[in-house]
Amino acid sequence: MKNDLHIRTNFSASANREWNWERVLKKCEEAGLDRISITDFDTCLFHLINKIYDTSSLFSGKIITGMECDVCENGLTFELLAYNFDPIKTFNWSYETYGTLETRQTKIKDLLLDCASENGLKVDTSSPFNGKVDFGHKYIYENMIKYPENIDLFKNFGINTMSDFYNISAKQKDFPLYVNLNQVFPTVKKVVDFIHSVGGFVVLAQPCRSKNKSNLNFILDTAIKNKVDGIEVYHPAHTKEDIEFLLKYAIENKLIVTGGSNFNGKAEYSDVGITNINKEETEILKNIKL
Repeated sequence: MKNDLHIRTNFSASANREWNWERVLKKCEEAGLDRISITDFDTCLFHLINKIYDTSSLFSGKIITGMECDVCENGLTFELLAYNFDPIKTFNWSYETYGTLETRQTKIKDLLLDCASENGLKVDTSSPFNGKVDFGHKYIYENMIKYPENIDLFKNFGINTMSDFYNISAKQKDFPLYVNLNQVFPTVKKVVDFIHSVGGFVVLAQPCRSKNKSNLNFILDTAIKNKVDGIEVYHPAHTKEDIEFLLKYAIENKLIVTGGSNFNGKAEYSDVGITNINKEETEILKNIKL
């Protein structure tokens, strides 16, 4: 059985704008996937569409309701994956909690601009920002790398891509453009409590993308304390060592194990299907009751 429980469409600001849900479903069908979950950031809009339209002509496998939820704890931003929930109740909750894509990304862009100004960092703001289609971090990153001094700063923090910029600015407090996103995102408890109340379960997403050991420990401890149900062990950014560590952690803490490609239509995550799972370990994923 071929699963992919971490896929995004252009309903997510960080995804390629050309990859709408129809195109994504066709790609999953061509890849021969059996079960998928569309997990757009902070919205489950696709799953409302899926209740209305028959999508079986595009994808013949099983589609599990899903959403990737940004959370912020103690100034540290990370992600949870929610599955198997009531899509109507969850869509209304996500709108109340996160706002629209436009309001959310505009607020993030403004917070980053304020931070840059406070630290005397140059940002070219001559180009317009459209929160309906633009990603706040992407806008700031692309308009900062126009200046050599910013490129040098980014290199000092190991930032080579926009994805690096997002992760550092949301997680590393000594970075001059670090922004505490608790002004934008809910706590882990708020997400877990709601998803459980509508019949779903919650998985900690891609924890080892945080290469900071203390941050990783904090993320794992916070997830356990707030009764997260599982952990995304298989992810393209996870090394063999990461997978071994997370599998052991999941077993010790009786957590569900999941995996996904993190597909977003961009070069970094351009393939659907789990790419770093050993054949012998597929039995673990088969046992997930979805």
